[in-house]
Amino acid sequence: MKKIERLRTELIAYASALYHFVGGITVGLVLGIPTLFLFGDTLLSLLGHGLIALHILFEIFESITGHFLEWAFHLSKRTAEIIIFWSSLGVAIGLMGHLMRKAHIVARRAVTSVQERRLALAESSKIAVWIRIALIISSLSATLFLFT
Repeated sequence: MKKIERLRTELIAYASALYHFVGGITVGLVLGIPTLFLFGDTLLSLLGHGLIALHILFEIFESITGHFLEWAFHLSKRTAEIIIFWSSLGVAIGLMGHLMRKAHIVARRAVTSVQERRLALAESSKIAVWIRIALIISSLSATLFLFT
């Protein structure tokens, strides 16, 4: 039980660090898209009436496609359901791969912009330090010039 708790706390820490480093929208996409694909059928009923209607439309599409496969290819109902399931799974995996590539590109852009902002801030702070040093030296030299 301790290993599971330690794993959970480490995962929460990593997710929190990723959230603060990259930003909320990208992390939401990266975590939300696979969750939607893995548990979408269960989550649709929890998300409201509009998504329930979408789920019903998807079920109607599956039913019509199943009847068409039975009629066109003289398949049994079970075989048509298996074909629809594997076809839907293939489409979902392909779509998830495409969306994950897009999310990865967005994440890379976000990381690059964060790194560029950090470098710009570091450069500006270095310049500010040199400007302060130059001002201190010039004020000291002006003071010494006035008193000599």
